[in-house]
Amino acid sequence: MQDRPTSVELLEAAADFVDRELVPAIEGARQFQARVAANVMRVVAREIKLEDPLVRSEVKALARLLGHDAPHLHSLDDLRAAAASMGEELTAKIRAGEADDGGWRVEVLAVVRQSVEDKLRIANPRYLESDIAIRTAAKPQKGN
Repeated sequence: MQDRPTSVELLEAAADFVDRELVPAIEGARQFQARVAANVMRVVAREIKLEDPLVRSEVKALARLLGHDAPHLHSLDDLRAAAASMGEELTAKIRAGEADDGGWRVEVLAVVRQSVEDKLRIANPRYLESDIAIRTAAKPQKGN
């Protein structure tokens, strides 16, 4: 285990180098590929920082929604497996029409929206920020 620089710091530094030094020096397809590489490094850095707490939150939310006891899992692999398993269970219930209306539908939509937002926090936080801004602007203001 290294103290400094962390894996996140290394990835962010490499991505900054690619953006600052390589992208301006090349053109065409290679420039595009360099931008993609820098973006991949940033996605991996965000995943390292955020995945554990986000997947723990998803597992708790899915367990509550599906009426399961929240599992006490420690490894990230176990958490991913639990999230995938409960996600499949939720998908089957949705396909069976169990979330077509009523109060449970509202809960399902909230859990699924949060899950998608959490995935965007890693994959493309700028898209999430713009979506939140659009939804906020579309909300009616109180007192109007």
